[in-house]
Amino acid sequence: MKNTNRTVRSTALGALAIAAMVGLSACGGAAEAEKPSAGENSAALFKELPEKVQKSGTINVASNVEYPPFESFDTDGSTIVGIDREIADELEKQLGVTMKFDNIAFDAIIPGLSSARYDMAMSAMSDTVERQKAVNFLDYFSAGGGVMTSTANAEKLKTLEDLCGTHVGIVKGTTEDADAAEASKKCEEEGKKSIEVTIFAGQNQAVLALQSDRVDAFLVDSTSGSVIAAESKGALAMGERYQDLAFGIVFPKDQEQLMGTIQKGLEAIKSDGSYDKILTKYDMADHSMESFPVNGVKE
Repeated sequence: MKNTNRTVRSTALGALAIAAMVGLSACGGAAEAEKPSAGENSAALFKELPEKVQKSGTINVASNVEYPPFESFDTDGSTIVGIDREIADELEKQLGVTMKFDNIAFDAIIPGLSSARYDMAMSAMSDTVERQKAVNFLDYFSAGGGVMTSTANAEKLKTLEDLCGTHVGIVKGTTEDADAAEASKKCEEEGKKSIEVTIFAGQNQAVLALQSDRVDAFLVDSTSGSVIAAESKGALAMGERYQDLAFGIVFPKDQEQLMGTIQKGLEAIKSDGSYDKILTKYDMADHSMESFPVNGVKE
């Protein structure tokens, strides 16, 4: 799953304190604006949306809202902020409908899409060939996993190869689970101790475990990990990413029309500069994509 300094959240500890807010849902400022009726909606892409969405005026978006800088709760504990919410705000201008975020567990996102509970998901989810069997990805952000440790362990635990014989935390349902399993297997093949893994329900729990020395390292996307490390007042360190992946906006297999419209919306906000402006705001300009492929990750 999910790298650098940002200003939206005050401190990593403040972020951890609101982990209990799971279950809340909220929309950004643009999402609160009253939308015109279908008959008078003049947004550029409104008529390309599925008829159901045109009539309801709402796209239901699944998200695990504890993943800065992509999505997290602001200091009021209810307003969602971050890269994904700001991209959604810009997409709303193109679509003429509200994108309503619902905060759920990360590993519940794909089942929620498959059961038609949600229309799409924005949660910094890595596009993988295995996940493509169940859902479609519209890639929009270049990313990759890395190793987070305490500052004291930063020099000796930099890579997956350094983790043999250590205790590692991972968020349930993320690609880092498979990364740890593969790394542990290599440790054993080389005659070294395997990697002990503890799975956590969310990122906040994994960070707390690292801070309290219950795990030696936390495998996490370098994007979000760098934010947490930067806000930890020197307590945590984030290593370089050990892989290159893409995050995708996620859709049920039967939502190709909606996905195609969102793709056009991304192209529009890339063209008008707002997409890159958002990434630059969060010091993520080097993670920008020039185009937005569907299921862009291949075998």
